[in-house]
Amino acid sequence: MDRPSYAPDLAVRGENAPSATSGEWPSGALIAGAVAGPVLVISSFVQGLMREGFDFATDPPSALAMGSAGLVQQATFVVSGLLLAFGGWGLRGRGFGRWVPRLLVVLGVSLASASVLRMDPAFGFPPGTPPGIGANVSWHAAIHGVLFPIGFLALVGAAVLAARHYAKAGRAAMCWVTYLAAGSSLILSLWPNLGGVPDGRFGPMWVGITIGYAWTALLFADLIRSGRTTDVR
Repeated sequence: MDRPSYAPDLAVRGENAPSATSGEWPSGALIAGAVAGPVLVISSFVQGLMREGFDFATDPPSALAMGSAGLVQQATFVVSGLLLAFGGWGLRGRGFGRWVPRLLVVLGVSLASASVLRMDPAFGFPPGTPPGIGANVSWHAAIHGVLFPIGFLALVGAAVLAARHYAKAGRAAMCWVTYLAAGSSLILSLWPNLGGVPDGRFGPMWVGITIGYAWTALLFADLIRSGRTTDVR
């Protein structure tokens, strides 16, 4: 029988595809990918509200990994990064081609690595730190400064490629939501570096990060809800 025009633009591929309607449990990898973003964003915001001297307008999320309570953010980076990498691994063979899963794994590994390769005290945090970036940057802070753009460019790249798959599958709403998330999160996350010194301009970065990781949660949650894989390769 021909597929009706109003049917979902997703098709079940084999017995390993989780089905929300058949009563099967969704893939653990998909669940991991869906919760990774909320774990990172919620934990970071809660810590930012509780840490003395922390200012969302002038301090990046990575600053929370410093100080006496920094272990909480370090653990957040590791847990959310590994969950996201596991989710990217579990996305293979689900209709998003080769690079969307790979880029999400890169994002997860970059995030987890940021736990060990921390930034130096800067921008007035922890309290008592001079404003701006210090004259001498440690080797781990230098690598940390590269990890964020690598990870976030991987996120944006995965979103752009996923949007193309949604477009080919006829999912206009998911396509445009994904494109919007990619563009807005990229611009907002780069905002501190537009025009020179980033002091006092990390507020937009927080918004960009929230949008970006909300999209990763939406990607995996959509697959869990539908219990199917995209019909386009």
